Amino acid sequence: MKALILFLAVVLLCSSFVAADMEKTCNEKPKTGRCRAYFPSYYYDQESGSCKKFIYGGCGGNGNRYTTEKECLDNCKGS
Repeated sequence: MKALILFLAVVLLCSSFVAADMEKTCNEKPKTGRCRAYFPSYYYDQESGSCKKFIYGGCGGNGNRYTTEKECLDNCKGS
């Protein structure tokens, strides 16, 4: 029983860190990166509560970058 309580406490602690990290990532402004490739991508726009398209250059940037609009919404909507 003690092992189960300890396990649940660890799971709850880890999930709170993941949620805080997702919130920070989704609130970042989009960064195209320093390279010159052309990768259509999506970022979460906190002001509009939606995902918007931008062009990612291929290197650098930040975590607020998703391959599809669905992936962006799944990760950031409600954060």
